[in-house]
Amino acid sequence: MRHDARRGFALLAAIVMLALASALVVGTFSLSRALRRAATTTRARARVESGVTRAFGETLQGWNSGVDSLPAGTSVALLLSTDTLEPGLPMARRARVSYVGMGLYAIGVEICVPDCAHPIAQRRARLWLQRNAAEADSARPALVTPWAFSDLY
Repeated sequence: MRHDARRGFALLAAIVMLALASALVVGTFSLSRALRRAATTTRARARVESGVTRAFGETLQGWNSGVDSLPAGTSVALLLSTDTLEPGLPMARRARVSYVGMGLYAIGVEICVPDCAHPIAQRRARLWLQRNAAEADSARPALVTPWAFSDLY
């Protein structure tokens, strides 16, 4: 009779082992997806951080007499090309140059990966610089303070 009492134990053990194995598979899959999303976010954040300085540089390189002749209190939007120097997600970049007055300019840049409608990573920063209109062609812009970058999150 003892043999009949243990009947079905093997089936119960197999079902429990199958449930544990499926829980491990689902947990591993969830963890790998979370790690992939975290790596993508980290990579996008690093691209945005490195792209701020490059966007400011391109804005200053593209400086022309049209920007020097802005009336006080106005601004002009500059569309920078999509950055594809590094492989991976594209990086949308925008810049705005505002003439505050008395030779003081504010350059604001916004950088988004992959686009600004639904960004994974986004960064906004502003650069203040002083520029003398009389020496506009020969003099380069001077930073207002040693800490001219101000972050706008």
